[in-house]
Amino acid sequence: MAGLNLKMKIVPFRGEYYKLRESKSHLVNNLIYPVPNPQFPFLGVHLTRMINGEIHVGPNAVLVFKGEGYKKTDLNISDLLEVLSYPAFWKIAKQHFRYGLNEMHRSVRKSKFLESLRKLVPAIDLDDLVKIESGVRAQALTTDGQLVDDILYYAVNV
Repeated sequence: MAGLNLKMKIVPFRGEYYKLRESKSHLVNNLIYPVPNPQFPFLGVHLTRMINGEIHVGPNAVLVFKGEGYKKTDLNISDLLEVLSYPAFWKIAKQHFRYGLNEMHRSVRKSKFLESLRKLVPAIDLDDLVKIESGVRAQALTTDGQLVDDILYYAVNV
């Protein structure tokens, strides 16, 4: 809006979540995070105690086919083509192909999601996870194929 060319595009990723059944909520008193991968601005699957006492588990990070694709079935051809026609998307997709496949696998197989979670809290079972709403992350991707952290500073001469 300010007329700056930031040389990036927003690529949407869906983050899918579960909540932990109340009978297992005693396993989590605070936030539990994995050691972050410095290559990605995503935190990985983690556990968060909410203000109401619920424990939310997630998210994964799956490319969506609609700008606001909160469901796996959401599709907008125009939004999808915008991402697929961005050359930097293919750079990042090629570079992190295995990571992306793993995220998609965790999206379609709850047991794969649980596998990641058990690295943090081994006592959680498949039946302890209840699917809840997903979120969409607007992830900035630069023209050279770099995922941008949440804040990107630009020096602007005014």
